[in-house]
Order: sequence, then structure tokens, then C-alpha cells
Amino acid sequence: MISPQTVNDLKDWGQLLGYFVAVPVALLGIGKAIYEIQQGRKQRADELRWKRANVAKGLLDDMHNDRLTKSAIHMLDWCDGQDDYEIQGEKPPITISYSDVLAALTDNPPKQPIFWVVYIRDCFDWFFYRVGRLEHYIRRGLIDFDDVRDVFKVYACEITKNSQIYDSFLAFHQYDLAREFFLRFKQS
Repeated sequence: MISPQTVNDLKDWGQLLGYFVAVPVALLGIGKAIYEIQQGRKQRADELRWKRANVAKGLLDDMHNDRLTKSAIHMLDWCDGQDDYEIQGEKPPITISYSDVLAALTDNPPKQPIFWVVYIRDCFDWFFYRVGRLEHYIRRGLIDFDDVRDVFKVYACEITKNSQIYDSFLAFHQYDLAREFFLRFKQS
């Protein structure tokens, strides 16, 4: 027969053993919960980063799908040459050189209402408008500069080479955000 004292001792040992099991189990549960919270935050951060990159891609696609903006980009791409551009209502296409581009952008306000000068100015007007939107979205945290930096690096170099002309055009049209966007390349 077991004495009441032994029964009490066994109960005490049982409780103590229960604590030795329950405390580590509880600590493991808390550790697992903290780990899952961290993983959830990391996953949400990755999803947000992916969404921001997709927004940047969408803005770049929009630039390359707009006829006038795409022509300004093409003119910057062909800064060492010339190419033909179909200007609405004009047949045949007009050959525009980069020196024509610089001349058209120099005239602020434009004194020559020549159709190809108007066309070049419209192209760059829309280009810098969209660049200004990129800067706005970067400042708001909707996109990251790193997602668009490489696309614009070559254009930033060319714009810097002719900074007086481009600065005059940007100032005339009050594209302060576009100017700030291209200043980022000097800082990086």
C-alpha cells in the first residue's frame, strides 16, 4: 500500500515533470509564432517589392507605347545620326537629325512654327512629362529608382552633355520633377 505522503510526493514530482515539459513546449510555440510572423512580413515585403517593380515596368511600357514619347526616346537613341519620322499629315516622312532636335529645343519660347520643330518639341514635352511622373512616383514610394535607372542612364548622359539646352526647355515647361529625376544620375 502507498502512503498518502508518497502519493503527494508523486503528485509534486508529476507537476514538476509537467513544468519541465510544458515550458519548453511553450517556448517552442512562441519561437515558432515569431518565426512565422517574420516569414509573413518578409513575404509581404517581397510581394510589395514585386508590385512596385511591375508598376515601374508599366510606366516604362506606357512611355514606349505613346507615339510622341517613343519618338523622343528614338531621337535620343540616334543622337549621333538621323532618322525618318512620320509626322501626322506630312508625306513623305521627314528626316530629323539630332542637331535638328537640339535646335528645336533651344528656342524657348519657339519663334519658328515650323511643323517639324513643333513635332520635336511635342515629342520632348511628352517625354519629360512622363519622366516627371516617374520622379513623382519615386518620391511617393510607389516605384524604386533602381527599377528605372538603367533604362534612363544613357539618356541622362546625353541630356547632361547638352544640359544648357535641356535645362532651358525643362525650365520653360516647368518640368522641375523631370530635372530632379535626371539629377539623381549625378548623385548615384
